[in-house]
Amino acid sequence: MKKLHSVSLIGDLCVGCTTCSKGCPTQAIRVRGGKATIYDIRCIDCAQCIRICPYHAKIAVTDTLEERLSAASGKVKVAIVSPALYPQFESQATRIDVLKAVRQLGFDYVFDESIGYSGYVSAARQMLREKQEMAADMSEDEKNEIFPMISTTCPVVVRLIQMKYRALISHLVTLDSPTELTAQYAIDYLCQKLQIQRSLIYICYISPCPAKVTAVVNPLWKKKSLISTCVGTHDVYPQLRKIVDKIKEHDSLTHEEERAIRISDPEGLRCAAIGGETTAMLIENFLGVDGIENVIDILEEIDRDNIKKIAYVEATCCFGGCIGGPLTVMNRFAARAKLREQVHEYFMEKELFPQLIVSEEEIIPQVWELPLPENHAMRLSENIGEAMTKYEQIDEILATLPQLDCGACGAPSCAAMAEDIVQGRASINNCIIRQKRMNKE
Repeated sequence: MKKLHSVSLIGDLCVGCTTCSKGCPTQAIRVRGGKATIYDIRCIDCAQCIRICPYHAKIAVTDTLEERLSAASGKVKVAIVSPALYPQFESQATRIDVLKAVRQLGFDYVFDESIGYSGYVSAARQMLREKQEMAADMSEDEKNEIFPMISTTCPVVVRLIQMKYRALISHLVTLDSPTELTAQYAIDYLCQKLQIQRSLIYICYISPCPAKVTAVVNPLWKKKSLISTCVGTHDVYPQLRKIVDKIKEHDSLTHEEERAIRISDPEGLRCAAIGGETTAMLIENFLGVDGIENVIDILEEIDRDNIKKIAYVEATCCFGGCIGGPLTVMNRFAARAKLREQVHEYFMEKELFPQLIVSEEEIIPQVWELPLPENHAMRLSENIGEAMTKYEQIDEILATLPQLDCGACGAPSCAAMAEDIVQGRASINNCIIRQKRMNKE
């Protein structure tokens, strides 16, 4: 398994305070030698460490737009824009205004990622109907193997299930991501329209979170992403804001802009916020959950078969959905209100610019190219007997530790410290409290 991640550490800024270690939901961070260390194999790019580090020592590594566009000279430059970008502007900017501004950054064509969301939801809805029909002849145990279906639009949730809740992999919606669906539509559209080869198309995704950047560099269920490069929303926002503020005429497009911009219906646009996807599923027995700790709580319940009569779960790592992504700039509550306005503006867009709108029927759903592999990062050993022995050793060591979970040893908890000792990553002498007690005795 590749170990490439967007979340990274700036060593010079880290003071070894353990805040990130204690806050990581997969215990992927340790503090050793006064500096934090990220265990790549356990990192799911949730960006919790970025949010909580008081010294800003954690960052999301994305590409620089100017350098990448320069490297793409001679190719058709395409931007795919996350719908989370539109409500980032305080002005009365419409979705069309933002896409016009993105094009002025140096792109030939701009595609709204809502296109892919619309196609994803449509295909997921059909998949759910088919499974519900099949369930009529299933036993309760068989139904528990596939229901509730769990959305795969948030790569953090998928990576979490892949590592910590592997029994739930069979519940995942086996559709390619909205980003990749949009990219496939853009490629098909431009290859046909311009009569060019796929190799001449350079696609840049403007991302609201590091996890989607990692999903491009290290795809989960396909050999290679269709996306050429990724930039963060926060990186291009200052330039975009200057351009957007100069756009005054919301009701006009040049011939070149009409040719270059494509958007979707409001169904895909709503998916930028939590609840948009489940609303579009047109069912009542759904569950929406946001925030990584809340997601973990729900996955625990599903894993224990405690969630009954729920057909579909929309789970997002970020509070509020993608509009609350760590690479966004607007307060998520204000962004949600703005997004609601822009959903209502769709009907004006449809009247003024019907030629820009891509219907869900035009999107060809893509299923997983490869099965999702399990991530055994939390397994103590591949050998069951050896793993059981290590569990016993952990219990023995844990009984000698103070059970304070203070984090002074660099591990997030005493249990994690005991595991580190058994796995040879730490020494019991790292426990300062235990050493003080022994010295006193």
